[in-house]
Amino acid sequence: MATIKITARDSSTAMDEVSKKLGSDAFILSTTSKKEGVEIEATNDPAELKKFSQKPKKKFSNLMKKQLGNVAEFPLPKPTHQPISFFPTQTDILSNPVTGPDLSIVNRNINKLTEEIGGMYITGSSGLGVEIGESSFVKLEQAGFKTSVIKALSPSFNGLSFERGRASFMNALAKSLTVSPSENKLKRVTFINGLSGVGKTTLAAKICASQQEIDSEIITLAKLGYNAEPLDDSLRSHGRLLNKAVLRLNPDNLMETLCSLKGKILIDVSLEPNDGVNSILNVIDFLTESNVSSIVAIPGGSSSVFIRGQGKVFSCLKPEMTLTKLDECDLTSSEMSEFFLNSMKIHYLTGSKSILGGLSACNTEILTQYLIENC
Repeated sequence: MATIKITARDSSTAMDEVSKKLGSDAFILSTTSKKEGVEIEATNDPAELKKFSQKPKKKFSNLMKKQLGNVAEFPLPKPTHQPISFFPTQTDILSNPVTGPDLSIVNRNINKLTEEIGGMYITGSSGLGVEIGESSFVKLEQAGFKTSVIKALSPSFNGLSFERGRASFMNALAKSLTVSPSENKLKRVTFINGLSGVGKTTLAAKICASQQEIDSEIITLAKLGYNAEPLDDSLRSHGRLLNKAVLRLNPDNLMETLCSLKGKILIDVSLEPNDGVNSILNVIDFLTESNVSSIVAIPGGSSSVFIRGQGKVFSCLKPEMTLTKLDECDLTSSEMSEFFLNSMKIHYLTGSKSILGGLSACNTEILTQYLIENC
């Protein structure tokens, strides 16, 4: 039985020497790098091996501390705060005997998880299965309706065949986007807003024409613009056709004119959006909301971004939305979804050609039919 030290040019050669001298029972006590190579201390003496095993071991943290003088104490102190957990553990629940188990966190996260996975499809590598692919939810999504809209209106088509479910979904969507006929009555002052070219002037003439068929009260047409802006010739032409007076208004004479005017007035607003909104809000403050309404014209073919932007600009006016130029471009399912998501109500539908008889008050039946045919 012996303890030896072997020095060689590398550890492999040194290990060969140890095996030759001590046999297969050799135990490596230490390995040290030297200038001349590697020194291995080994033994096959049980007594020596027992002494070695009883020596105190060097801790890794102490070695790190020795090598890196600027390192903090090892081991680092345990954090005083509790780790963040998605769900409370059983220990957490049982360790609070005073208040008992608080399941509100669990319920909240379950609800959140349910919301997240709603509308998800579990599929194989071959894609959607026949049953899932034929579902009303998937087909409505493929038609372009936004997932959040389909989820919100899903009770309308759940359990129905696709054809019946689609018609029921369109009806539910139309119902959410329209108002009762009593809310479509023309107020004393009506402002028609929107960007240039969306059909505001023609819309003013159409509303005037449809209104004079059911109301004998005097109706005046007007253009609200800046002082230097010339009066629109097309509004004059509509005025001559309908035998209506046409006024030119600006922010300075607006309030005075409205106070002195008899009957109702339809005002085509050509001011910048912010100026127009401020002028209308001033009128509402003076004449009260019951006497003033605002219409925003949205042409067919408008993008979701445009619809959302117009809704945001004019939201403080609680406007009546009117879809214009529907004989030129249709509104798709994506755009109709945007009206729903922004809580917009559609009051009128119109094309771009005929003045007389060219305006339809939007109701659930008319809009449902439009959606079924175009979405």
